[in-house]
Amino acid sequence: MGKRTDKPDDRSRIVKTNNDDKTDRKIEQQRERLDGIIQSQRRRLGGLGFQGEDILGTFDHPLADDILDLLEGLLNELYANIAKHAAPHEWYAITISFDRRHVIISASDVLKDEAVRLGLGSGFKRYRTVIGSMSGTFDITDDSDNWNANITIPLSVTRR
Repeated sequence: MGKRTDKPDDRSRIVKTNNDDKTDRKIEQQRERLDGIIQSQRRRLGGLGFQGEDILGTFDHPLADDILDLLEGLLNELYANIAKHAAPHEWYAITISFDRRHVIISASDVLKDEAVRLGLGSGFKRYRTVIGSMSGTFDITDDSDNWNANITIPLSVTRR
């Protein structure tokens, strides 16, 4: 009888490695999807004369489909807001970061002129309602001519 070389531990490690590969692939696909939106919007804004910084952080667990869809829509809304309300010759910034429990989004720009007071447009009101129902936060401030958004979306959804 030959010597057995595979222990039960080895088989479970192989399965775990395969699952890790699938997980890593899904994370990479999601990151590419988000980065595609950011790069497309950045090119669009660049064509309108905007300059800014777009930072997409890393995440180590796949995002739930509904969170990914929400994040995509929100990013598109943020960029549309910049195109509509921000001063093209001023700097804008959008940062998307992740901790273990949240997606954290910060956005800032300079409004075109004092006469443009954004407040909360209908798109943002909808996102504020959805994110609030998930126990997230959605804060917008505009002081003088600076506009800032700070948004926190929980990665695991607790509906109110």
